[in-house]
Amino acid sequence: MAGPPGAGKSRLVSHALGEAAPAPAAWVRATEAAAALPLGAFAALLPAEPPQGNPLGWAAAAIKAPLVVVDDAHLLDSASAALLHHLVVHRRTRVVVTVRTETPAPDAVQALWKDDLLPRLDLSPLTEEETAELLAAALRGPVEPAAVSRLWRASDGNALWLRELVLSGLLACAGGVWRWRGEVTMTPSLREAIAGRIGELTGDEREVLEFLAYGEPLGADLLADLSSEAAVERLEDRALVAVDRDGKRLQVRLAHPLYGEVIRSGCGLLRARGLMRRLADAVAAAGQRRREDVLRVAVWRLDSGAPADPTLLLAGCDRARVTRDLRLAERLARAAVEAGGGAAASLALATVLFYSDRYDESEQVFAAADRLGLSPEQRIDCTVHRAFNLFFGLGRVDDAFALIDGVRPGDPELALGLLGTRASLTAAAGDLPGAETLMRRIVAHDLAHGSRGARAHGVTRAAILLYQARPSECLEQAAATAADIAREPYGLPSLTSSLLDSVAQAQLVLGDLDAAARTADEGLRLGGEFGAWPRVIHQFGAQQARVLRMRGKVREAHDRAREVCASLPERGPLAGPCLGELAHAQALLGDVAGAAETLERADTMALPVGPPYIFPLETARVWSLAARGDLSGAISASLALASATLPCYEAFALHDVVRLGQAGLVAARLDASRAEGPLLATFVRHAHARDGGALVEVGGEFERLGCALYAAEAYAQAAVAHRRAGAARAARAAETRAWQVAQGCQGVRTPALMGLELPDLTPRQREMALLAAQGLSNREIAERLVLSVRTVANTLGAVYERTGARDRRELAELLMGRE
Repeated sequence: MAGPPGAGKSRLVSHALGEAAPAPAAWVRATEAAAALPLGAFAALLPAEPPQGNPLGWAAAAIKAPLVVVDDAHLLDSASAALLHHLVVHRRTRVVVTVRTETPAPDAVQALWKDDLLPRLDLSPLTEEETAELLAAALRGPVEPAAVSRLWRASDGNALWLRELVLSGLLACAGGVWRWRGEVTMTPSLREAIAGRIGELTGDEREVLEFLAYGEPLGADLLADLSSEAAVERLEDRALVAVDRDGKRLQVRLAHPLYGEVIRSGCGLLRARGLMRRLADAVAAAGQRRREDVLRVAVWRLDSGAPADPTLLLAGCDRARVTRDLRLAERLARAAVEAGGGAAASLALATVLFYSDRYDESEQVFAAADRLGLSPEQRIDCTVHRAFNLFFGLGRVDDAFALIDGVRPGDPELALGLLGTRASLTAAAGDLPGAETLMRRIVAHDLAHGSRGARAHGVTRAAILLYQARPSECLEQAAATAADIAREPYGLPSLTSSLLDSVAQAQLVLGDLDAAARTADEGLRLGGEFGAWPRVIHQFGAQQARVLRMRGKVREAHDRAREVCASLPERGPLAGPCLGELAHAQALLGDVAGAAETLERADTMALPVGPPYIFPLETARVWSLAARGDLSGAISASLALASATLPCYEAFALHDVVRLGQAGLVAARLDASRAEGPLLATFVRHAHARDGGALVEVGGEFERLGCALYAAEAYAQAAVAHRRAGAARAARAAETRAWQVAQGCQGVRTPALMGLELPDLTPRQREMALLAAQGLSNREIAERLVLSVRTVANTLGAVYERTGARDRRELAELLMGRE
């Protein structure tokens, strides 16, 4: 058994032998101390008498255990290694050996696998996926993906290090999901293990590691000038540092991030400050040629106690904000404020707080900055970001528009920037005619061409095209705007995230689920290496859940939505899409109580600022009603939602009515909708499919698009239609196909799929059966459906007769999989 330190070799052997060994094993634990004595590692298994004749034969004959485990055999002295080899060759006993892959072993030990005397099993570091599985099993609950990534990288896939990191308290459980809650802290045992891996260091080697601990990555030439090139080479040979080629430069970094934690813990405050001053001076003298250099120099100057330079701090803050290291950006912005950075520093701090979802704090700082002497450019910057914070962060829609309208810049281009902001917010609020009017004014000015404003206006134009149910044009506009943004050296992550959100939604409207999934993944990457920008985690996490739900992977959609919801702020617009997807999945899975609880959370957390943020939540309410058995209420709610939402969402709401069994109510409206693309065209065909054959064709179309849930429902409806037409064989075939597709939908229970188990019930009987399965009494069902109690009793009697259920409990088991 071979592997690096901490891979779990000894633990795995012990566990395996505890379950499979026929008799207790004799353990030989090799150590450096025992290696100073011949046969020292085997001393506990040998008699006290001195050997007579051949010491190797004497020692081998003295070992009577049927199984010997030699742990850390790479540390054996030559005599012990020879004894081990002798035991294996002459089959004196069964042997299990563990060795470190990073440490040379004696020749006799190496011969065990080189000469095929023992099979060798190498333990590789855990992959990120294996780390996620192990954490979920150990913690008995899911761990958010960003936390898994951080732990995997911090542990380097080492099981021992992973265990110690978790025990240090890095994770906290919120909403049933384990999340990262702080900076890496090290337990004493982990620090000792890392220090043991680093080993003894010369003075110049320690200095190199110290510079890297506070400044990695560093150019090889710069590091050599600061310390010693020979020391860097020795550390590379010992695999304590890694050297990578970056263009024409060689970059040096620590071989593992935890090495930095140990090295920094050994530096006093004065030494640390001196190291950072030398780093800042060296990089500044080299001209700060790399993009991140200004940020690194700003942090080093700040941490070294040097006099604060507001200009440098704000430049570093801007770079940290662009890369979405929002905690560092806030720290630099506050330092700039304290250093007398004035209005520019206050605006930077307020903007960072907005991106960090700390909306109330952001508004306070914006309001204070607004009373300072702002330049015209600063006034526009303040107005734009403050309006977004009021609108999206606090839900004060009218105040956001009033703020914009209250500013009258003399510069036409600055005025155009405000006009673009108003157009963006107007579209988000659902006023498409108003947004179109504003966009025409922007085009008429013809001042935004080639400026940063042009990119923002392209993003707004793409969103308007999406909302107008023109997804193909939306994608064309998005492609042109993305190409323009790509020319910007810093990438403009805010505009990019908004653009990708429109792209993902347009791809969903077109039914291209694979493309939508890829776009959501791309959007999540904007959050930084470990998801430091929470907004995109919520924005694109909800998109991922929606794609999974449309694919019929409803249990996975539920789990993804739950992960996303665990980190929502107390209030915000994205609570609507996130909680909406969670409640929607819960309702589809028959978790009526869970859906109701989630919708109740949404009532206090979600800001209903416009249709894009309201629609997912209201759709969840539709399916929550359906899960409770209130099909009439669900249909009415869906019809009302279709009338009140944007064109791009209207067809989805109308199609929900088709799925609920009332296609005749919406067929004409779906015809009149601007259905573009194969998915919406299939919605229209579904609404007009009256016979079983047509419904089977619709199911096939949904399958080809990857919409498994819609396909299963269409096949189930086809089975009912065939049965009513007396085509029993066709009905059974359609029902079989519906059942097969539904099996991949992870336990979904929608009204259409209930018909698979109750194919002979009428819609009214099915509605009453669902209500009875929920535990409602005959009188309560009668009051809800405005019927007599006798009618309810007679109808339920027929339901029991047809289903074979004897009471409400058995009916619930049949309909909802309850136990």
